[in-house]
Amino acid sequence: MYSGKKRIAGSLSAASILVFTSGALSAQDAASPSVSTQDQSAVQFDAGVTVSGEYTDNVFLTANDRRSDFVTVVAPWVGLSYRLEDFRLNVEASAEIGRFADNPSEDYEDFFLGAEAQYRISERLFAFGGLDLALDHEGRDSPDEVNGSRPTELRETSGYIGLGGAVSDRSFRLGLNVRDIDYEDTPTSLGSVIDNDDRDRRQLELGGRIGVGRTPTGEYFFQGIYDRRDYDQQFDNQGTGFERSSKGYQVALGYTGAVGPMRGEVLFGLMSLDYDDARFDTTTAVDIGVDLSMPLGERTTLEAIVDRNIEETTLAGASGYISTSAGLRLRHRVSADMSLAAYGFLTRNDYQGFERNDVLLETGVSLRYYLNPRLYLDTNYDFRQRQSDVAGAEFDEHRITLSLGTVLEPRFDADTADLATSSGGGFYAGVQLGDTALQTKVDGPRGSGGNLTADFGDHGATGGVFAGYRNQYGSLVLGAELEAEFSDASWTHLANRDFSVERGNAFALSGVMGLRTVGGNLLYSRFGVVSAEFDSTYQRGSGAPVAISERETGLLFGVGAEIPLGNGFAGRVEYQLRAYDDYPLGAPLGSGSDDNFANIESVARFGLVYDFGKTDMPFENRPKTDFSGFYAGASIGHGTLQSDNSGLRIPGNPANPAFTLDATRGGQGFTGGGFAGYGVVTNGFYIGGEVLAEVSGADWNIERSPEGRIYSMKKTGTLGAALRVGYALNDTVLIYGRAGLVRSQFDVNYTYGSAVVDRNETLDGVRIGAGVEFAVGEKSTVRLEYTQTDYDASSVDYGAGVDQFDTSERMFSVGFSRKF
Repeated sequence: MYSGKKRIAGSLSAASILVFTSGALSAQDAASPSVSTQDQSAVQFDAGVTVSGEYTDNVFLTANDRRSDFVTVVAPWVGLSYRLEDFRLNVEASAEIGRFADNPSEDYEDFFLGAEAQYRISERLFAFGGLDLALDHEGRDSPDEVNGSRPTELRETSGYIGLGGAVSDRSFRLGLNVRDIDYEDTPTSLGSVIDNDDRDRRQLELGGRIGVGRTPTGEYFFQGIYDRRDYDQQFDNQGTGFERSSKGYQVALGYTGAVGPMRGEVLFGLMSLDYDDARFDTTTAVDIGVDLSMPLGERTTLEAIVDRNIEETTLAGASGYISTSAGLRLRHRVSADMSLAAYGFLTRNDYQGFERNDVLLETGVSLRYYLNPRLYLDTNYDFRQRQSDVAGAEFDEHRITLSLGTVLEPRFDADTADLATSSGGGFYAGVQLGDTALQTKVDGPRGSGGNLTADFGDHGATGGVFAGYRNQYGSLVLGAELEAEFSDASWTHLANRDFSVERGNAFALSGVMGLRTVGGNLLYSRFGVVSAEFDSTYQRGSGAPVAISERETGLLFGVGAEIPLGNGFAGRVEYQLRAYDDYPLGAPLGSGSDDNFANIESVARFGLVYDFGKTDMPFENRPKTDFSGFYAGASIGHGTLQSDNSGLRIPGNPANPAFTLDATRGGQGFTGGGFAGYGVVTNGFYIGGEVLAEVSGADWNIERSPEGRIYSMKKTGTLGAALRVGYALNDTVLIYGRAGLVRSQFDVNYTYGSAVVDRNETLDGVRIGAGVEFAVGEKSTVRLEYTQTDYDASSVDYGAGVDQFDTSERMFSVGFSRKF
């Protein structure tokens, strides 16, 4: 996924071993894993090295006080395989060495050595096993990272053995996996050392799988796993000393094989861990696993992955956390010397026994081009963002990587392979209008030794012009684009301190990579650099106001689609995420008590494009799409949660007068869910109904510690129904509007003095929006839509007063559906 690091075989669970270590065998041939030696020698050797230059805009993954840096990464590897008719052995060694230009304390050296073997005992029985060692480091994104002066280093050793085969035409596998993790002590900037011995542990998993029924294209199975986790220390180093060792199980029913064009595996079951410490409740959760692959064309494959596990943590008071991850991975081979890959994953971590939930989005795009059969160039852009209900735990990071790599064995025959050639391109230009959500994370000192961490934000209209140049290689489109944008997005905070931020004009330069779908529509992503003007003001009490106007630079990531309209014109819908350099602001500026302002944006926009090359496919040659009938699908979205917040404030110091707070709280978050509906097309006009269910992590937080108000609002889920009305443009694209009702669940927390309010609140809302939908396969479509939801007003009575909230939500989502 995001990090691009090697997948350590020892980190696989017993469930993964039961699936993968049979050597990519299908359900039908799992009983007799033979190895073909035709046209290859018994011993094969390959090696390579990649040298990368990375730019990250957030080295330490913080919400405020961001630090950017350039990183040089060298990653050599070697692989050796020995293959006979009944035996095969694979050995791999690799390293990853990173050097930071401005933050050498973050330098790292990771190493991996692993081997796996498989032996066919008989026609219906085989044995397998593996052993590996990894010297790694813990990323700054880990909640368990101890915030030392350098990343925490660790050693991971693991091994597995097992048997597989078939009995009475039913496949089976038995496997044992043992994994040992040893964390090194970490120095601090003060010269002391953080003791990590309480994190050292050993995990044992013993599992089995047996087929319970066959189909013409697959097999149903039952799977069970015993799971034991033993820590080297009986008690951890927390003040009260928790016993973190545990034992548990996983049981599941599943199916592996093919269903129509989809191929892979799904399972559904139960998992549980019982901890030695009586203060920890037993953690029991539904187990879900999905690993499916579906071709979208001759050279394009879409993979869907869902994974759920109970993970370890050493956060005080938490026994562990339930991690649920879902995502899509797209692979497209343009030619033998060029390929494109893109991914998007959403992970939710629910901590047990501890008030913390994190949602992490990881997405990116990569283009590989072979300069010759042994030398390649990689261009990568990755973005990740974490939303948390713990103030200050959120972050976002943009990363650009350029890599040059070489391999010993050629990847294609240059004399016979199809190589990438341009199939057309040219200049284009356009105009666009949209909606900008400006969010600012403010962090600064308050009172005597206190601190404020708070989220503010609001929306505003945006408009602009753009121009670019692009080339097409088969169905792959590559280009560069320059744009100018104007916006009136701003927010204000009126209280005993008045401050505000207004976003002015912006300029951006970005690269664009996309794919033409079966109907000639363009589905693309972009990454680049943006420069925007911010006007910020700050006034404390009756003091002199401070105003600054300066341009901040940031990175952007976006996804979108272009719909050909004819005669060189196309419609565009797009969503961008941006993060800017932060800056100090206070009264008076530079006094040492400044607040830190970190601005981020999400921008939804609709545009009209004119292509001077007029490369549109003739409408009459485009395959028509039938949008009528039943359908169901899944979506992933990102958006903003905004609350107009007002309330009377009576300071504890009688010398300070009372005042009324008038502020706009704003935060971002992710949404994932499913939908189903039915529609009818008559003479091009579409009407249909749809139901939906979502889980969400959108929230905002206010925390003034150690004394003051701490309050937050978080949307956790939504149920709704909507009417969709639209028009099937050229019989290939559905342009629609939607309107409906939703009921959403919110977690509302408010602490002030001795008063603590913690409640789940249900708010009804009206949701309206618009979108486009088009085919990416025979019965599969992609949709991009933008919606706004206005919820009923709410209030919180915290004893000493009442705060009012008027909440709304704006969300952009990308959905994938299949018609029945």
